[in-house]
This record gives sequence, structure tokens and C-alpha cells, in this order.
Amino acid sequence: MPYGVYLSASGAHAQSHRMKVLSNNLANVDTPGYKPQETILQARFAELIEEGEVPAGLGGADDIGGGVTIQGAQTDFGVGPMKTTGRETDFAIQNPDSFFVIQNEDGERILTRAGDFQFDSSGLLVDQSGQQVLASDGKSIQLNPNLPFEVGAGGRISQGQKIWELMLGKPRSMGDVSHLGGNQFKPLADFDLVPRGERKVLAGMLEQSGVSPTGAMMELIETSRVYEANVRMIQSQDSVMGTLIGRILK
Repeated sequence: MPYGVYLSASGAHAQSHRMKVLSNNLANVDTPGYKPQETILQARFAELIEEGEVPAGLGGADDIGGGVTIQGAQTDFGVGPMKTTGRETDFAIQNPDSFFVIQNEDGERILTRAGDFQFDSSGLLVDQSGQQVLASDGKSIQLNPNLPFEVGAGGRISQGQKIWELMLGKPRSMGDVSHLGGNQFKPLADFDLVPRGERKVLAGMLEQSGVSPTGAMMELIETSRVYEANVRMIQSQDSVMGTLIGRILK
């Protein structure tokens, strides 16, 4: 494959990947607690330089570069806009590095910023998927559905003499958090619990998606145009190569 075609194909592939990430962000613009992902592209050296056969900086053809590589997507964990809902079982965390902790059907703990919880018919506090919301003691939160309850500051729920506090997990490093899709994350290492005096939980509010619709759409248009430019370069170089071969064979 001609080197120019290879570089253009590499660029088109990278922009195609970026479009998928941006499209996924836009699809989650209304998902509570969603954290947008960012595509990381990195320029690479030519193959001979990467293999150590030619040193970089000689000013030769190898210094043109070897296109781009796609690095792992990064997540923007910034706090999203808050929306007042008036539902007493909606919660929002103001701590930027903290998460609610839920438990899936396999007993695994999952982190999320989406606090749109509800009590099911048995009085169990669950998220929108029916997964159990955990209290600070690591157990599920279950009350008597026939009796009134109260929601207090810091994510506290009480019924009679019984009190639960929503578990708030704080990863020791954001690199220990893996995006599972949507607004859920998997902890890759042990996490700490947020101390009682640092729990900034608001009731009756929800953290909205961190995606800026306008910004994401502008990035998507830009990426689409760069992708099209790379494709046109491939077509142009293929046409030139075809013309050159045709002249040689005459």
C-alpha cells in the first residue's frame, strides 16, 4: 500500500472511532449522571523509527510520521448540572469524586452518579434497573412500604427508630474506575467511603448528563468533515497511482 494511502486510512479510522464515541455521548444527553467520554488520538512515528532501525530527527522521509493511533477513551468526571425534581428519593452528589454504590444481580458492586432511586413494592430501595442501592453498612435499604419515612441531609433515610445512610464510594484514583456504559462504572480496586462530615448529598435533585449537546454536535460535524477529507485523499491517491501505472504499462 502506498504510504500516503496508509496515512489517510489511519486518519479515517481514527476519526471513525471518534464519531462513535461522540455519537454515544449524544445518545446519553438525557441520561442522569452520565459522564462523557473523550477520544484520545496520538501521533505515531514511522514503522522503521518505532522498530529502532532508523533514529528520529534525521529529516528524512521517516520523520513524516506514521499516522495516528487510538488510545483508551478518557472519561470527564466533572459534576454535571443539577435539576430539582421534587421527588424525595432522587439524590444528587456534589462531591466530584464520589459515587452511589449499587449491587447487581451477581452481587457485584457498581458505582453510579445517577441517584434516581425508588422503593419497590416490597420497600426495597432500587435504581431504575431494579438493582439494589446499598447503605453505608454495605447492606440493602429496605423499609416497611406501609409506613411513612423521612429523607434527611447527607442522603439519610429514616423510618421510626431505624436510620440508613446511602453508601458513598470514593475511588482512591479515577484510574481505578472502568466505564460500563450508560451511567454505571465498575471499581477496579478497593474504594474508600466518604466520611460523614464530607457527604454532600442533595435530596429532591438529580445530576444531569455532563454532555453539552451543542459542543458535542459541533465536534461531531468537525470529525465528520475530517473523516471525509481523509477518504477524499485516499481516492485522490488511488486515482494518481492508477494513472501512473496506466502510463507505465503503455
